[in-house]
Amino acid sequence: MTDNNHRSTQSAQQLITASTQPVTLFSLSWCSYCHAAKQLFKQLNVPFCVVELDTGEYREPVLNQRLRKELQQMTGSNTLPQVFIGTESVGGYTDTQAALKNGRLKKLLEPFEITLPAGLNR
Repeated sequence: MTDNNHRSTQSAQQLITASTQPVTLFSLSWCSYCHAAKQLFKQLNVPFCVVELDTGEYREPVLNQRLRKELQQMTGSNTLPQVFIGTESVGGYTDTQAALKNGRLKKLLEPFEITLPAGLNR
């Protein structure tokens, strides 16, 4: 699910807060790690909202640069994807995989009453 319905004046934090899904994923449509992160959440049956920074209104250079800079300030990383569960930053794809393995992902999803598939819970 791609979320391009928000006004271009919103910040990354506002997009995260306004999301109707437990997971917000900032992505680039051509990025292999972004595709892998989306696939991971699909396999886990975890609902997520995708903000594709290279499509729709987010493709506009000033808005794109502003959102990328804000994400970098929020996460300390300038790479994509950037995954948020609720308002908490998980990081990129490898960070999300690590969070799955060490149980952090499960804990972050608990307030949303999401249970990970058997064998993945820690």
